Amino acid sequence: MAEEEQSPMRITTATRIFEGHEASVLSVAVFPDRRRMVTASCDMTLCLWDMEDGVVLKKMVGHRKQVGKVAVSRNGQLIVSGDWRGELIAWNRDGESLTQPIKVHSGMIHSLDFSPDGTFLASGSSDATTKLWNTKTWQMQGNPINCGNAVYCVRYSPSGEHLAIATKDIQIWNTCTRECVANFNFQRHSAFAWNFTLLWTPDGKQLVSAGNKHDPAIRVWDSSTWKQVGEPCKGHTEAVWMIALNSTGTLLASASDDHRVRIWQLSGRRTIAVLKHTNQLYCVTFSTDGKHILSGGADKVISKWAVPSLEAIFKGQASDEDTSADNAQQSDCEILAINRTARKACITGDLSTADRLFTEGINTDSNDYNSYANRSFVLAREADWDHALDDALKSMSIQPSLMGCISKGIALCGKREFQNAMKAFDLGFMFVDANIKKTNLLLLIKAIALFNANEHDEAIVRVQDLATTCPNADALACQIVEAYFHVQLGLHILDGVDRLRHSEAADHFTSAVDAIHFSSMLAIHSKYDVFVVLFGWDLKSLWRTAHMNLCHALLRSGGLPEAVKAYRYMMDAADEATKAGCLDWSTGKSS
Repeated sequence: MAEEEQSPMRITTATRIFEGHEASVLSVAVFPDRRRMVTASCDMTLCLWDMEDGVVLKKMVGHRKQVGKVAVSRNGQLIVSGDWRGELIAWNRDGESLTQPIKVHSGMIHSLDFSPDGTFLASGSSDATTKLWNTKTWQMQGNPINCGNAVYCVRYSPSGEHLAIATKDIQIWNTCTRECVANFNFQRHSAFAWNFTLLWTPDGKQLVSAGNKHDPAIRVWDSSTWKQVGEPCKGHTEAVWMIALNSTGTLLASASDDHRVRIWQLSGRRTIAVLKHTNQLYCVTFSTDGKHILSGGADKVISKWAVPSLEAIFKGQASDEDTSADNAQQSDCEILAINRTARKACITGDLSTADRLFTEGINTDSNDYNSYANRSFVLAREADWDHALDDALKSMSIQPSLMGCISKGIALCGKREFQNAMKAFDLGFMFVDANIKKTNLLLLIKAIALFNANEHDEAIVRVQDLATTCPNADALACQIVEAYFHVQLGLHILDGVDRLRHSEAADHFTSAVDAIHFSSMLAIHSKYDVFVVLFGWDLKSLWRTAHMNLCHALLRSGGLPEAVKAYRYMMDAADEATKAGCLDWSTGKSS
């Protein structure tokens, strides 16, 4: 049975409203300069905006029907718009037309997308065809792709090798051979379901789709098998016209006829925030830096919304929970039976206080099996493996429990008795009550215990296998654990004297950087404090540690240009608090 989803944040006030159109806004696209955007409307015009000042830089006219779609090339030098008459106009970056209206389809143009290198433009239409256009000559390349039904969305894969097309089904075409390599039929969900919108994840490994009111769920597809991955994202009650992904591929926004934009954590398939509008929505996108969402629809305006931070999201969810009980659990699932005072001592690293509290519990009740297990964790953090095992065995002799199994497994790993340790962890599955989150955490704790016993390769493989083979795996937790592993391995190499291995350290830090896509880790530190309690991990500084040491390792391996590039990326991606710490480090004010 699926666990009850925590209530998402509900936001009703946009940070800015852009007014300039006289009819519904159907499409929005942002420029890579982070400053400008362009919008298309049923009033037959486009508006080029300065997003900082909120003013219209240019009203772009020339279409003779409603402008349904607009696209900006990846280098920001070219704008293309398509209308309901089947005509296309190309514009330069300043909104000046480069062509007269070109008749490219016999029906409405529903979608436009530039190839990754900008040399081609794909157009999809209600005339049931998709066409590819040379962006220098505006001549059609090859024959039209006959799709069998109206085309609502076309999207190039990040490599440019494939073109995904949304009709009644989803079609995947090889852009070179013009062969249809995959076709998934949605009739199994509803005979009246149509796909309206698609996007690829940045690594090209997954395709995301959403559709009309008969199937408004958001589905994720594995691009190696074209099979659905995990459960769909459900929450919208009407058609989903547009979905957008932030640059790191972690957050997805969806715009719907139900007057809502939903922000989803893609890995967990859950809504984390709902942006309430007054009318139907037709378009949505993230700002280039991922800090804002821009949405438009029947209310004739573009609304700008701040993307809530992870801290705000988790804090808002926590405020709805009962935290008054002294032994209330703070992690996602109650895997640790530790009262708040002792838990805080473990988190802050005050192990002597934690040891004293658990010992007092044992002295008060000699059958307090939880206190024995908890004291075993403290002793394990101090690498006192013999006494840690003694307490774990005592806990299990009084009352077998999940806590007892975990403490025994960790202690046995510390003593390098791996076979018995694995048996102890495996016994723990008897106590997870078929709870998916507890099962995931137990598997990750098992891997961490192996890693701490220097079984590094096996530990990393276990985490990767969990993330890729278990459809209900907590992908975020897996990413955090794997990132932590790589940071520790990289630091170990940097602490050594072998300069020839600095590039190997850089590889580890790069893997960590690739796994974590957000600079503010305070909410993660709280959400996964089970790792902090059991192993003393510092998750708050994980992102910063990975990025700073990547720069350091690249410098020490002789890669100055790569180090400069990594530093610039770190400073661009960091939030203000993290950026200040990075700046102090780079100027020698902190270590």
